[in-house]
Amino acid sequence: MQGGRSGTSGEDRISILPEPLLCHILTFLTTKESVRSSVLSSRWRDLWLWVPRLDLDKSDFSEENTCVSFIDKFLNFRGESYLRGFKLNTDHDDDESNSSVEACLTRVVNKCKIQHFEIKNYFGFCYLEMSLVFSMCDTLVSLKLSFVMMSDYDQSCSLPCLKSLHLEKVVFPSDETAEALISSSPVLKDLKMSQSEYDSVQVLRVRSKSLKSFTLERADPGRVENSLETVVVDTPGLEYLNLINYQYTSFQIVSLSESVKFDIDVVLSSTLNILTFVSHARDMTISRRTLEFIYYHLEINRRSKFHGLARLRATMFSNSSPAMLPVILEACPNLKHLTLELVHHFLVTEGTSRLLNLLPPSLISSLETVDIESPVTDKATELELVRYFLENSTRLKKIVLRLNQSCRKNHKPGFLKQLVEYPRCSGLCQFVILHC
Repeated sequence: MQGGRSGTSGEDRISILPEPLLCHILTFLTTKESVRSSVLSSRWRDLWLWVPRLDLDKSDFSEENTCVSFIDKFLNFRGESYLRGFKLNTDHDDDESNSSVEACLTRVVNKCKIQHFEIKNYFGFCYLEMSLVFSMCDTLVSLKLSFVMMSDYDQSCSLPCLKSLHLEKVVFPSDETAEALISSSPVLKDLKMSQSEYDSVQVLRVRSKSLKSFTLERADPGRVENSLETVVVDTPGLEYLNLINYQYTSFQIVSLSESVKFDIDVVLSSTLNILTFVSHARDMTISRRTLEFIYYHLEINRRSKFHGLARLRATMFSNSSPAMLPVILEACPNLKHLTLELVHHFLVTEGTSRLLNLLPPSLISSLETVDIESPVTDKATELELVRYFLENSTRLKKIVLRLNQSCRKNHKPGFLKQLVEYPRCSGLCQFVILHC
């Protein structure tokens, strides 16, 4: 192809790039794909050997020992200190496969100064000695483990360079093992964990002065037998907390950053735990079921106020819980930015819409921006919301209505035009309608 070749030698433009840049390009491929590039030309023949990363899949090797042999030959050719990244995909959990995986890991750990290490298991669990992980302590920057069973730990070990730790359905033998892996990482920035149904951790303690982002998920809540009951978070520098699909007996916040952002899809067994989150929050995103749980709490205790909350993103049913929104907004007297996602409840055929009369007057002087995403509803709830904010919010600067076509309906002719021309309490308010 003429556009991809040099005008003088006929060599393709990629091949004339400097070798360090070509090797960098190959780092985005698996090792198998990198090896295949050797047939392109003599220039590419040995380039894959200069890539400081191995990304292997055990299914690509005909025998168990072939993978180990391949790693050994690569390391012998390049030298022990050359490899910086290692990833192994495996899909077996029998004893023979586990011993082969352990042999691979031992070979890499003992010979290299690994910075990025990942094991992704697709079937069953592979067993990993914690001592192997801590053997990489001097250089390890990121650690990703999927469907791995961890052994016990050594309290004297440390991971001084570890900044990113992702654990997908990793099985820990005890509370202490999970806590040790986290607390032994003094510069940890990003922590993601999803609980396995076989996990023995009952109390998860996350103590870290350096942690900035923490995501906790229960990927398959219906099957978890030994559910995590208590979470303790002592992270004074945390800026983002994401809780997904979880139900706790207790969630204790010891310390957080003042500017922390919450993204919560969680149900707590005690209403008192709701205050744990919202009392700390200035910026919060909540799921529909979390919104409902907060609503039920506020129905019991109308005196609760969330004075610090300035930005709220929430999802709610547009046709089944119209009274929910005003109750929650009334508890947020200093809210400035509101984002709502209205979803249709297909099991409810008749919706009631009284939001116009129920929205709290306290929001008239606080809200500055409103962003609403909604289908076109039978009762035009989305238009009623917009009309209220336009008519009553004295400081409103912008309101955006994003109409999606999930229900395949349209408003009556002239409705949107009337809404655009509707009188506004704030003369500076901009109104935008977007069709998604």
